[in-house]
Amino acid sequence: MTELDRSTAADGIAIGLPYFTEPDPALSRSSGGRDPLGLLPVWSAFGRKLVPHVASPVGQVNGIKAVVLIQWLANEQEKLRPLLAGDDAARKFFRLMEGLVEYWLYHNGRPYCFGNNTLAAEQNNFYVTTKTGKTVANGLYQYYRGSSRRAGLVDDNWNVEPEVCKELNRHWTPKATDELLGALTGPLSNAKTALVPDRYLDGTALSKALNRIFDNGTLLHTLQESLFGQEFQRALARDFLALRRSSEMEGLRFEQRVRRLQSEELAHDIDCVLRCEPFLLVMQDVFDFLRGSPGKKLEQLARELEDVFSQMRERAAAFQWLGSELETPRMKQMQMLADILAASAPAANSAAHRACLIAFTCELLDYHKRCMTERGRDPLVVIEGDVIVLPVVGDRDPQDAKKRLVDGFPWMNDYYLNTASNLYAQVFGEPA
Repeated sequence: MTELDRSTAADGIAIGLPYFTEPDPALSRSSGGRDPLGLLPVWSAFGRKLVPHVASPVGQVNGIKAVVLIQWLANEQEKLRPLLAGDDAARKFFRLMEGLVEYWLYHNGRPYCFGNNTLAAEQNNFYVTTKTGKTVANGLYQYYRGSSRRAGLVDDNWNVEPEVCKELNRHWTPKATDELLGALTGPLSNAKTALVPDRYLDGTALSKALNRIFDNGTLLHTLQESLFGQEFQRALARDFLALRRSSEMEGLRFEQRVRRLQSEELAHDIDCVLRCEPFLLVMQDVFDFLRGSPGKKLEQLARELEDVFSQMRERAAAFQWLGSELETPRMKQMQMLADILAASAPAANSAAHRACLIAFTCELLDYHKRCMTERGRDPLVVIEGDVIVLPVVGDRDPQDAKKRLVDGFPWMNDYYLNTASNLYAQVFGEPA
C-alpha cells in the first residue's frame, strides 16, 4: 500500500489527531504550523468535485451516526431541553454525549472514532466533564459535523433531516431519555461533576437504545444515498476501493491508481487533480529544501536545484492550466508562482534557469509570509540579503525534499478518495 493508503486503511480506527497521515520521519512537518503554504484550500476544492461531502478525518460511519443522534436528542427530546438552556449548554451537551458514545462503542467492540489511548488506559473509570479537552470528547464535533451537514443529514441550522428523525425515533425509548437525563443533569449543571459512562450503560435502556442505533442496518439506506454525492461520485468511491484492494494494483502508488480511475462524468475533475498535486509538491518540497538550508545563499541553492528544474517547470506548466478552474485569491497567488517557472524557455541556458529558480524562491517565501501573516504568525523561513535564515528550525532532510522534486511522489494529499472508499466499504458491506 502507499503512504496514503496505510494512513486510512478501510478497517482502521482513527486515533489521536486525525488530520495528518501516519507519522513519517521523512515527511514530517515542524511544529511551527500546519500547512504553512496554505495548500489546503486549493487541493480540497478539486477534491470536493470527486468527493463532495466527507472530510479526511471521517473514518467511521459510527461517527456520522453519533453526530445525528446527539443533534436529534438535543433538538427533539423535550425532557432534555431544560438542560440546554444555559450559556454554551448545547456545546457542553455535545461534549458529554461524545464521551458517552465513544465509551459505549469502545466497550461494546464497535468501531469508534477517537480516544483510543484514553479509553484503553482508563477502562471503566473513564469520565468526561463539560470542560474535557481531549479528542475523545471533541473530535466528532470538530471533524464529523461538517460532513454530516454537507451530506444533508442535518441542515444549516443543525436540524436533523425528517426521515432520519423518524428512524432514530423508532429505535429510541422514553426510558432511555429518562436515564440519559439522570446521567447528564449533574455534569451539565456543574463543570466539576464528571460523567462516568460505565455507571449508566450496564444493561440499561440507554445502552439498549444505543445498541439499536449503532446496529449496522440502522440508517443504512440513508447513509448509502447521502454520503457520496451523486451516483457517479458514489461509483468513483467504489472503484477506488476496488483499485486499493486489487492484487494486480497492489504495487501501484496512490497517484498511479488515480490515473486508472474511469468516469465519464468526472474525467475532467480527475485530470484537474493530476495537474494540481504535482505542483503543490513542488511548492512544498522547495520550501522544505530551503528550511533545510540555513545560511546558504540563493545562488548556491539555485545551483543545487538546477538539475531538477525541468521537472519543476513541467509541473508548473500543467498547473497553469487550472487557473480558469478555480478563481480564488489563493489560487491566483499560486498561479503567479507557476508562471515564474513555466515562463522559462526549455532551451534556456544554466544562468537563465538559476535566475528563474531564484525568482521562484523569493516569490515562494513572500507567498509563505503572506499566508502566515493572515494567521497572525511569523514566517518559518526568510531571506536576509541573499541568505536563507530560519526563525524556526526545519526538520525535514533537504535531500529527501529534492528526491521528491525528481520523483513527484509520494503525494501529500488524497483528495478525499481514501476517506470515501473507506466509508463505501462500511455502508455497502464490502469485505475488508
